[in-house]
Amino acid sequence: MTDKPDQSALEAEILDTRDTRPGAGNRRAYVGPPTQYDFMGATQFNLLTGLGLREEHHVVDIGCGSLRAGRYLMQYLLPGRYTGIDPNSWLWQEAIDKEIGADLIALKAPRLLDEADFRMTGVADDSADYIVAQSIYSHTGADLFTLSVAAAARCLSPTGQFLFTAILPDDAGVDRMPRGPAHEGWLYPGCLSFAEADVSAVCSAAGLHVQRLAWYHPRQTWFRAIRDPALRMTEEMFATLGTGKPLFDKRF
Repeated sequence: MTDKPDQSALEAEILDTRDTRPGAGNRRAYVGPPTQYDFMGATQFNLLTGLGLREEHHVVDIGCGSLRAGRYLMQYLLPGRYTGIDPNSWLWQEAIDKEIGADLIALKAPRLLDEADFRMTGVADDSADYIVAQSIYSHTGADLFTLSVAAAARCLSPTGQFLFTAILPDDAGVDRMPRGPAHEGWLYPGCLSFAEADVSAVCSAAGLHVQRLAWYHPRQTWFRAIRDPALRMTEEMFATLGTGKPLFDKRF
């Protein structure tokens, strides 16, 4: 029998992080429940590839944080195809230093933008094949939500797809949560909820056609928005995509 290898310093640090409360000043805990860090990155990658993402496409990751999804996307995409945006640059810098490595960054040449105004000023018009914003609009009031969706619509290519989450009134844990339309600015680590009609109205005002997805999320709801209504998903497409809910894992 082969002896189990000694636990590395990185593994020990990551396992210790799992006892940290969400929102704490740790690169993994700061962006959400640290016990779900691996899954929450992987589920975004699986959703994107299930909706047609291929290595030649350009992806913009709004609120990329500590590259929870970015570490999967950078390795998959061709060089220069990944753009991450986050005002907390220490998150991605620490992730690169401790988990991802400078060699991968040099090889895949991602663009990492320190921007806080949701205007996506560093992204060209009509350039993004996929834009993803996971658990961003769960922390924005109506003003920032509207601003961000309008910016995403500007940057999205004519055939591009914008995938994002929001907390709806029927999602778990919403009872005492403030309503997004009654709030302005950014709220973190607290959360805000929007009615599905609010989400539809914001997308429509930006010239986007939105559909709710059944893709699994432990606390929120996924949406898919496109510029061309001909690219709306059919019931057959929804069935083919599935729900993405993990099996054989008691955490979910």
